[in-house]
Amino acid sequence: QYASGSGSVPRPGTTYDDITRKTALNLIRAFTESKASGSGAGGAVPPFAFISAAEAGWTLDQYLQGTPGEWLHRYLVAKRAVEDELKARADANQLRPLILRPSLIWSWDNPGALPPVAAFTVANRLGVPGIDQPVMVEEVARAVVQGLLAEGESGVLRSRDMKRL
Repeated sequence: QYASGSGSVPRPGTTYDDITRKTALNLIRAFTESKASGSGAGGAVPPFAFISAAEAGWTLDQYLQGTPGEWLHRYLVAKRAVEDELKARADANQLRPLILRPSLIWSWDNPGALPPVAAFTVANRLGVPGIDQPVMVEEVARAVVQGLLAEGESGVLRSRDMKRL
């Protein structure tokens, strides 16, 4: 509940694998099957956007296994599995992936987010490895729409790329 921006509480027994990987892979499969011709409008490969996490680019989370932070490792394993599937589908020319890797996503509607936003901003400006600049929810939404419309845009988009779009 405290890690979720929406305050959601998953039902008992629910895993990141269920929520993230299985759901996204089902969606990707349905999407590519509906676009079985391999092309979108005008013959272009159809775009597909996935909101991942900046931390999916980390390599040190494996050391969290067996610690109280193991939840983060499981979360990132699920995110990476979806990213890998999107890359495989792109290699097969079935879709054009937009893999957005925002850091902390925030909004002025949630003033309680300001302390973590300030901490992430300072850490990012100090060059702390693995800490990207926080991104407003509107910036993420705009980046998804602009990325879907821009045929030359694909692959991993980090916070700075989202701001560019």
